[in-house]
Amino acid sequence: MTVIVAKGVLFDMDGTLVDTTACVERAWRDKAILHGLDEELVVRGVHGRPTIDMLRAHFPPECHSADHAHAFEAAFVEVREGVRAVPGAHAALAAVADAPWAVVTAASGMWARKRLSQVDLPPPPHLVAAEDVALGKPDPEGYRRGARALGLDPSETVAFEDSPLGVMAAVAAGATVVALLTSSPRERLEAAGAHHIVEDLSHVAITNHGDQISIAV
Repeated sequence: MTVIVAKGVLFDMDGTLVDTTACVERAWRDKAILHGLDEELVVRGVHGRPTIDMLRAHFPPECHSADHAHAFEAAFVEVREGVRAVPGAHAALAAVADAPWAVVTAASGMWARKRLSQVDLPPPPHLVAAEDVALGKPDPEGYRRGARALGLDPSETVAFEDSPLGVMAAVAAGATVVALLTSSPRERLEAAGAHHIVEDLSHVAITNHGDQISIAV
């Protein structure tokens, strides 16, 4: 067991706090088929990437607007089949309730708040969503903004992530990164630079000491 000491915690959302993997992949597969695209190619890069970036990377120009991205998310954010809290998520957020923490997500703020609510997780005191950054993951802007919202340097934080793109973003920002095996294989998370890898949040013990947080992995 390794104990990490930090002053704040940054959580990704999809795949880290809320298991939306099946729902998200199904929606992108359906959209890929609708446009005659290779569904496996589309789904392979979806985790940790903003919707608008996915649309611009794979889909025709008529799908590239912010309005189209919003409409696409709104169409399936109410689909709850297979959506659940990641094991250990409730305990993790309860442990940091009185500590500095934030959610840094590639999803929109609308999506993040809705999904957290659907699995009875509390709204974050600070949220950095897709619309809050100029560049999405793997760019470190989101994690830098998240740390700044806590009044901290990224090096004083621990970031929990599940996607290689998210891991790369948090590492580049300077955070200590704990990666979860909820949506990506170990070798891809290792290649992305994750400092620690666990199955899910149930394999993490977080203790708030007031002036610092200890995280046992």
